[in-house]
Amino acid sequence: MDTTEHQLIVALVIFEILQLLLFWLFVRRRYQISLGQLGRLTAQIAAGRRPGSFYVDGPKVVAQISRDLEAIGLRIENLQHQQQEEDLNLNTLLANMVEGVMVVDQRHVIQLVNDELLALFNLKQSPLNRTVLEALREARVEMIVRETVLAGEPRRDEVVLESTDPAKPRRHLEISSVPIHAKKGGIGGAVVVFHDITRIKQLEVLRTEFVSNVSHELRTPLAIFRGYLETLQDHPGLPPEEVQRMLETLQRHSNRLNSLVEDLLVLTRLEARQIQVDLSAVRVEAFFRQIVQDWQKKDAAHAAEIELQVPADLPPLEVDALRFEQVILNLLDNAVAYSNPPRRIVISAALDGSQMELRVVDNGIGIPPGDLPHIFERFYRVDKGRSRASGGTGLGLSIVKEIVQSHRGTADVESEVGKGTTIVIRLPLSQEHL
Repeated sequence: MDTTEHQLIVALVIFEILQLLLFWLFVRRRYQISLGQLGRLTAQIAAGRRPGSFYVDGPKVVAQISRDLEAIGLRIENLQHQQQEEDLNLNTLLANMVEGVMVVDQRHVIQLVNDELLALFNLKQSPLNRTVLEALREARVEMIVRETVLAGEPRRDEVVLESTDPAKPRRHLEISSVPIHAKKGGIGGAVVVFHDITRIKQLEVLRTEFVSNVSHELRTPLAIFRGYLETLQDHPGLPPEEVQRMLETLQRHSNRLNSLVEDLLVLTRLEARQIQVDLSAVRVEAFFRQIVQDWQKKDAAHAAEIELQVPADLPPLEVDALRFEQVILNLLDNAVAYSNPPRRIVISAALDGSQMELRVVDNGIGIPPGDLPHIFERFYRVDKGRSRASGGTGLGLSIVKEIVQSHRGTADVESEVGKGTTIVIRLPLSQEHL
């Protein structure tokens, strides 16, 4: 081989080596660019941002990786949307629940609450990430949560929240605590639901008091009936005047029992909304004047002076005339029962914005402040001896309140001991008279 051929071979080898070197540098450069693009895609996906494009220029393996990253990104987006929907549904559910809800972990640390729970416990700051005892300051609640987590079984109990405001009653809560079972076994916490049963407790007390009051109201006349009937049976030869006295007593108590039963039936139907008000326009001044005249004829023995302060130009009032007459008559009876001679009653009416204000004022004994919140309750009496002696059933003001409320009105009381009492009734005017 001559020198020329040798040099040619060397040159070809060097050329091939240069080609391989250039190819390697090109491929390396492309891989570097592709790997950089893949790195940026991965960083954006990890940060929760969607890349503008998943395309990566490079070898097939790099293109396959970019397609896989796009599939992963879409999957993450779907999971995020699903999580957002679940969070929205959960928040909507919790926000619209009338029960208070609390979720705690196994260490009794609160992880989730709804607004109703904050209201029930009057919490001014968030209880999240605080223990039950620290946030709620109710040892009984902490004990229920502890028992649920330790035993892994549901617990149910009641707790009473004492009020720091004397004007607000204590609150009764029914607590249902259910354990949260972790996927790997064991108890991961508990879901605690608080149901306000204060109204139920109050109704139970009212029911008990109602039964007690009715029994008490029936006991006296029934005992009189039994005693007098036994006397008449055992002594058939009693003087006629003595028999007449007994019969008059029996009739008087019979009438009182009849009034009691009628008032109970009326009150029950009013409370159950079984009595429909038949509204009609009445002229206020003429309406009151007729009621007063009828009442004075019926109860002339009481000798009460009644003054009407009702302007003749007041607009008509939309009321059920029969029911509203019952309201005024009950108020007059009540005013007389709690007044001493000389009895004076003032009935007034005046416009108050979109309402008409009616007042029945007496010069009676008045009502102590502690009794004022209760006078519209069934069977409540300020002076029990006086009202029973006058034949009252203790239901008159309860009936007044129910009838007024059925007219979309309100009934209130103002009183001062020794000076008298004012019953204030406010009724809305019809739109055409505003």
